[in-house]
Amino acid sequence: MAAPQDLNTYRIYVLKQRKGGSEILLETRTNTTSFDLAKAAFWQLYNKQFDNKHLLLMTCNSKKLYVYRYQSSPGDDCYLSLDTELKHE
Repeated sequence: MAAPQDLNTYRIYVLKQRKGGSEILLETRTNTTSFDLAKAAFWQLYNKQFDNKHLLLMTCNSKKLYVYRYQSSPGDDCYLSLDTELKHE
C-alpha cells in the first residue's frame, strides 16, 4: 500500500475571476485520490452553465493539469472540447 505522501491528490473546482482577485466556488470543489473520479467530476462541472468569467480547473498535487474557460470556442487558450481525453501519468 502506498504511503499517504505518495498519493496523488486531484482537485477540481470552478474559479470565478474578478477585479481584485479570484474566488473558488466552494460548492464546486472536489478533492480525490482517484483520477477516474476526478475526470467524472471535471466533466460534470464542464456541463454546468457559467459565464466566461469562470474557469474550470483540475490540478494534481497543486500542479495544473486542465483548464477550461466557460463559453470559450475552439482555438481559444482555455478551450477543451467534450471529446478531449483527459490523461495523467
